[in-house]
Amino acid sequence: MAGQSPGFSFYSLGYANISMRILLFFFLLLGCAQAQLLSNQSLGRERGVEVRQWTYRSHGMAVRGLLFVPPVAAGSKKPVVIFSHDGINGISKEHRLSSLRLANAGFVVFAPSYRGEDGSDGMVEVAKGEVEDVLEAIKLMDQVPEADADRIALAGASHGALISFLAAARNAEVKAVVAAYGVMDIYRWWDYLSRAGKIGGDEVTRRTYGDGPESRPHSFAIRNAVAVANRINCPVLVLQGKKDDIVPWEQASYIEAALKKAGKNCQVELYPDCLHGFLVYAPYLHDVTRAERAQTERSWRTMLDFLHKHV
Repeated sequence: MAGQSPGFSFYSLGYANISMRILLFFFLLLGCAQAQLLSNQSLGRERGVEVRQWTYRSHGMAVRGLLFVPPVAAGSKKPVVIFSHDGINGISKEHRLSSLRLANAGFVVFAPSYRGEDGSDGMVEVAKGEVEDVLEAIKLMDQVPEADADRIALAGASHGALISFLAAARNAEVKAVVAAYGVMDIYRWWDYLSRAGKIGGDEVTRRTYGDGPESRPHSFAIRNAVAVANRINCPVLVLQGKKDDIVPWEQASYIEAALKKAGKNCQVELYPDCLHGFLVYAPYLHDVTRAERAQTERSWRTMLDFLHKHV
């Protein structure tokens, strides 16, 4: 049962009475119950893909997301990719276009709007509550007739990459993870930002990280992907630009080393001319170099091949 510790027993809580034990069992079972879809609104078709806006329950909050459903032959189902966006400002136009591209490649795609975004309840927590939102979204996939809920991959860009990795570490049924330019070793990333003078002074950064690891040890510990590499039970693809000055390319090598040390399946692809955000934004921006555009297209082919192979 989800959330149950290995040493858990009804008697460890002192419940000797059988009726109390049964009551506790059903109380705990509620935590594993089917996720609740609050609304499912069709937004029409875009590029041949049906788009639906979802609102669903996540730990007492109503959060939103977009479901992209490609044409599906009668009696068949498509594998699922939960595609988590970058940043903390909701689903961008480019992420929506990238989700449509994934759907047209043969996947049912769900793009979550994290808590505090796009009309969702709550506030941005940066790879904390957002992980819970993705885990709840996974539970909803068996309510989509076109989706094969037994074949789910998690993919994410930047903030979404960390969210996807942390979520996969908590759900052994995930079949594959794609992490594009995500922070994988948060302590080394913080050191890099400190040396480069790039630590933001905005409210979200201050609330999340304070003055650094010493002032917010728990905040850093729960967001450190390399620390949970041993809990990943599926292949991982890491996509990273070598010209990234927000999440430096060495972050890819840190997670590669952690996964290989744990005996996990990891593929790292480095793109020498790509900046931060290339996977989602480079195909749609005008001021992208020819080299970055070509390498971005290569990264898409690599990602699609990886997803088709593993889900």
